[in-house]
Amino acid sequence: MFINNQREDNYDHIDDSLIYSSTNIPGPGCNINDLNSCPNHMCICTNLCQTSSCEYISSPGYNNYDNFGKLISINRFIYECNDLCKCTSCQNRIVQLGPRIGLRISQCSKGYGLFTDICIEKGQFVCEYAGEIIDLIEAERRSNLDHENYIFVINEHFSGNVTTTVIDSTIIGNIGRYINHSCEPNCMIIPVRVDSLIPRLAIFAIKDIQCNEEITYHYGGEGSHPQNNLSKVKCLCESLSCNSFLPRKTGLF
Repeated sequence: MFINNQREDNYDHIDDSLIYSSTNIPGPGCNINDLNSCPNHMCICTNLCQTSSCEYISSPGYNNYDNFGKLISINRFIYECNDLCKCTSCQNRIVQLGPRIGLRISQCSKGYGLFTDICIEKGQFVCEYAGEIIDLIEAERRSNLDHENYIFVINEHFSGNVTTTVIDSTIIGNIGRYINHSCEPNCMIIPVRVDSLIPRLAIFAIKDIQCNEEITYHYGGEGSHPQNNLSKVKCLCESLSCNSFLPRKTGLF
């Protein structure tokens, strides 16, 4: 089953019982006001929009991508231009265009994993981790149910305040739910805001990824302390720095 959201893509679940959604949808506990609040970010270019010439995206804090669509740096507070942007060649629209081509869900030693059939360069966008937007109360209720869950919690720190976003792709989600953990990952999750105050969990390559290589990220998130955040699930990443057990799927920013 497919939920027709803002952008469709060419991927689907391997399990027909799951509901495919190309991006996030509101679930129990979702703050509808934040979901419907649209950040006013747009270019005012009339010519070819480029990082070097656009007054908007070349300004401090908004210079996210180079002219090839790759992250310039690990910026943890990314705003992309939204549909109000009049620039027909905007360089600040990457995540909203959907996942990259060449991704493949395949069986592996961990069950299923997401692999790439083409090389991915460091800084390139891979896909989104999409699902239901829920709150921590609903997340706790679901985590106590007797089945595997795909709940991801992002904590963002803004000037002493913490903003928490919870995405559950257990029943409703996209191909991002098949990405496995690695203690030495080749990708990371970065919150990206497009047309809502609630961020999309965007997965970017943090190193060059070769053809047929598995896409991975660290479930604990950048800057986490794995020894204090381990679950009871055995880690199968087989990396040299493996912590033996999976971290809880919680990103700390």
